[in-house]
Amino acid sequence: MSENTKHITIKGLYWNAIDRFGSQAVTMIIGVVLANLLDPENYTVIAAINIFTVIATSFVDSGLATSLVRSKEVGERDYSTIFTFNILVSISLYSLLFFLAPWIEKFQGIDNLSTYARVLFLQLIIHSFGIVQYVKVLKRFDFNIVAKANVISILCSGIFVCILAYYGYGIWALVLQMPIYSSIRTLLFWCWGDWKFHISFDFSIIKKHLSFSFMFMMANMLGKLMSPLYTFMMNKVVSPNESGQYYNGNRWGETPNMLISSIIQGTTLSTLAPIQDDQPRFLNACRKTMSSLAFALFPVSFLAICVADPAFKTFLGKEWIPSIPMFQWLCFSGIFIALTDMNVNFITIKGKSKFGLRLELVKLFLAVLVFYFTYPYGVFGIIYGQIAVRITCYLIACRMSKPVYGYQILAQLKDLFPSLLISLIAGVLAYLPLYYQFVSNKLLLIAIQTIIFAIIYLSINHLIKNAIWLEILSLLNKKFANKN
Repeated sequence: MSENTKHITIKGLYWNAIDRFGSQAVTMIIGVVLANLLDPENYTVIAAINIFTVIATSFVDSGLATSLVRSKEVGERDYSTIFTFNILVSISLYSLLFFLAPWIEKFQGIDNLSTYARVLFLQLIIHSFGIVQYVKVLKRFDFNIVAKANVISILCSGIFVCILAYYGYGIWALVLQMPIYSSIRTLLFWCWGDWKFHISFDFSIIKKHLSFSFMFMMANMLGKLMSPLYTFMMNKVVSPNESGQYYNGNRWGETPNMLISSIIQGTTLSTLAPIQDDQPRFLNACRKTMSSLAFALFPVSFLAICVADPAFKTFLGKEWIPSIPMFQWLCFSGIFIALTDMNVNFITIKGKSKFGLRLELVKLFLAVLVFYFTYPYGVFGIIYGQIAVRITCYLIACRMSKPVYGYQILAQLKDLFPSLLISLIAGVLAYLPLYYQFVSNKLLLIAIQTIIFAIIYLSINHLIKNAIWLEILSLLNKKFANKN
């Protein structure tokens, strides 16, 4: 990387880390509060309609936001045209879902589901008003504005819904969470962004961006569809309690992996786009990015699996104990989601969104097929099937990456293996205090497990002189030297 690209990347990673970790910390606290105030059955309502929100949101964006970010030259006419287009699409989709809501309620067999759905779907229109402002901020590399907007929106909406849940509004706390979050986030982008709407619409601009974004939109939509699709189908084959347990286990299980992945992906989309035509430089940057992802992804995931038992029992209560093994297996499964998404992210930056679409179509086909054969074996049969599908899709993504920018599967495994092995060793040793029940106090047990894991993981990386770890130390030394 050039010094300018490296500086922008470090800045992006710094603010994206603040964004994701800050947002996730608030989300976890809100999630713990809601889990103690609401019953598992309440989450089945969100699980039943979440799939439609994911599909509609993908259509609202249409992949045009990504197309704007990766485009080297974007004018004010582009922004205005796509802003108008997003508004029209969101209103059209909301109208369609408004009239489909009674059918969704009848299919799922949940009372008042149509009313809940119509309120939740309002976030589509609200979200569409902030997409272009968000892109404009990213194009200026103002990652700090994105971080502040996200954290403040999650915090404010979370406090509001916790108050609703506390006063007995039940499911409405979950239903209103996303519309309120989208409203605050959109308002903040309009306050802090510098783009002013100009009335203009150029169909040729839509056509130009759709040539890239249509396939990306479909791939993105199908990629986001997998988790809500499983919960949607599961509502028909398991009890409401099991469905709610799975929904929460999956939501928490994917969190560690998606947290790390989103930090790095959110940065690379902006920083790698300018070097997409320089093949050797791009490949080198991708390998370094994948190594960085592995360095953070594996330890966070394995540590989460280790501390799951005492953490769930301490913070969520006895009624969520059945979610613990679901969380652990889905957390492991989520590792392959993050690795697959990173490959697709690199392919997308190169402008080959058709490869991502093909992968998602294969993933959807495999998911439905495997679900059909595994659902008779219950929740865990379905989860084991998910793991098999996600590992298979990662291997396919590696195979697709080779012709696009030359990142072969053996090279990927070589970049991933050191962090995987060290995390596995640290995880096994950190699990011993729980296995042998050395400590009865759950909070103290979590702290001891975390300390053991961190010491072992960082010590081994320091001993073998891991390049990512040494670079982190170098950056920290420079930061402290500059302050002094």
